[in-house]
Amino acid sequence: MELPGGLMSSPWKFSCTKQKANCLLDADINPATSTFQPHTSATPRAEHTEQGMALAKAATSMVYSTFQRLQALRAPLRLREGAGGTGDAPGEPGMLQRDLGMLRGNRGCSEGSRAGLGWAVGPGALSAGVPAPREGGCCPVVTRSAPEESVTSSFASFIHAAQPEHLSQTVRQRSKRMILDSIGVGLVGSTTRVFDIALRYCRELYSSVAVSSVYGKPGVKLSPTLAAFTNGVATHSMDFDDTWHPATHPSGAVLPALLAASQMLPPNTKPNGLDFLLAFNVGLEVQGRLMHFSTEAHDIPKRFHPPSVVGTLGSAAATAKLLSLSSAQCCHALGIAASLAGSPMANAATQAKPLHVGNATRLGLEAALLAARGMEANPLILDDIPGCSGFSAFYSVYHPKPLSVPGQHHEFLLEKQDIAFKRFPAHLGMHWVVDAALSVRNLFVNYAGSFCPSLIRTIVLKIPVSKYINRPFPSSEHQARHSFQFNACAALLDGEVGLGSFSESSIHRQELRELLDKVVVEHPEDNVANFDKMYGEVALLLHSGDVLTGKCDTFYGHWRKPLSKESLLKKFRSNASHVLPEEKIEAIITLVDNLENLSDSSQLACSL
Repeated sequence: MELPGGLMSSPWKFSCTKQKANCLLDADINPATSTFQPHTSATPRAEHTEQGMALAKAATSMVYSTFQRLQALRAPLRLREGAGGTGDAPGEPGMLQRDLGMLRGNRGCSEGSRAGLGWAVGPGALSAGVPAPREGGCCPVVTRSAPEESVTSSFASFIHAAQPEHLSQTVRQRSKRMILDSIGVGLVGSTTRVFDIALRYCRELYSSVAVSSVYGKPGVKLSPTLAAFTNGVATHSMDFDDTWHPATHPSGAVLPALLAASQMLPPNTKPNGLDFLLAFNVGLEVQGRLMHFSTEAHDIPKRFHPPSVVGTLGSAAATAKLLSLSSAQCCHALGIAASLAGSPMANAATQAKPLHVGNATRLGLEAALLAARGMEANPLILDDIPGCSGFSAFYSVYHPKPLSVPGQHHEFLLEKQDIAFKRFPAHLGMHWVVDAALSVRNLFVNYAGSFCPSLIRTIVLKIPVSKYINRPFPSSEHQARHSFQFNACAALLDGEVGLGSFSESSIHRQELRELLDKVVVEHPEDNVANFDKMYGEVALLLHSGDVLTGKCDTFYGHWRKPLSKESLLKKFRSNASHVLPEEKIEAIITLVDNLENLSDSSQLACSL
């Protein structure tokens, strides 16, 4: 039996078929009159059984009941004309801001009453005929019968049901490391040209409710969605942000949206630090689970940039959690986000690539806000529906699985799959060849007494096949960050790779170009394009006939060899020092370290 997944504005037809009963019953429902009329042509065949007819009648009764419930829900969830944005008086919180405050601030409601549809009805909805709040300030909530469980609804249920106690100590510590590192790379990213372009665009565009902070710009405020976008661009502007497996950049797609959203809510409804940490982990979990739906996602991407796909839905999930949206609204937020997702890999190694993360975090935030205002989307967006692609459109191989509700038997992916933190600002694959190059450089210095490029006849790189990071002669900083050849030669020549390695003067050095001319690339069959299996090998073939080789299976910073606390703090302090004084840097470290104890999570955003 198939039931309609949504409500259309024109009369729609419901057909119920049952092979054993061999029956067909059609009926029209007219939304204008709320009438339900069976078709006179739907006469039962002679072979109809009483059981079959009873089943058909029960089904049509169920549709009418569902229709009535949907009609009742439309008024409080409908997007009010002129709400939010430019329709509000200058200097006052927007209508959306006030309504979201009411949504989070409905503390009088029991947890049970906030389940279901859970929308805290505002004054506008009350004037539209929605029942007034009960005594004690608890708003009545319209509920409907639970639909048949789907992959999409299981994700929505997970987002809605997740609680702070579901986060283990390991998950809390690892996610706080991610938050600190992401803020740091965002702060140093605010010094880049691509960030300046994005910030100038946002400031010139519009900003009706400028309440959210921007990385590295203490005097600048933007509207929440534009602040999320700008900070997302900063985070990925140098390709310095964290990487997970299967491959994506999880923090940059989620954290800027949460920072912006935490500042847009009224003072008495600000989420606390533990709420913030939970929402962050919900966003990570949704991304990770979606990546596991396809074996294609385990390899270095070829079609879509992963954070632009799973990151958009992760941002929507995290924001929906922070705003305390209902399970149904969480489901719609995922569906809306799917329509806003996806950026092509062809823009890797260009200034457009940071926009992928900026858009992911911004559009995910917008998807949650739209769902909060009553916008609906396909409730089966994550399911694999033959002939009508939803999220499966992003993958050639797609096998979705339901997500269990968090509880005693649910283990967050971050518990068993740690994150990779980068030591220098370049594509993750570069870290294998750099460590291999540094290893063989040490051998060469011991061999020759110093690094003397003239002794080298050929440099052989053994790397996996990946077209967009195989760049023999990069001509820009973004190309250099995505070039096996450049990073290996920079490490050989300088003994390190850092922020300065990607400056114009460094990229175009004559001695570096001479080394690049000596590079030969090989692709061993056992070196696959997968961040959990690949390796980097650099061999120096000397004019003397000697061969020196360095190999790296796991670089320092990989999830199998994570950065120590001291190394992570050193990276953060170095990055943040480009735009913040020492006392502010130490204050941020303290805030993140004690995030669970903050009474107002917006303090973190305000410190940036």
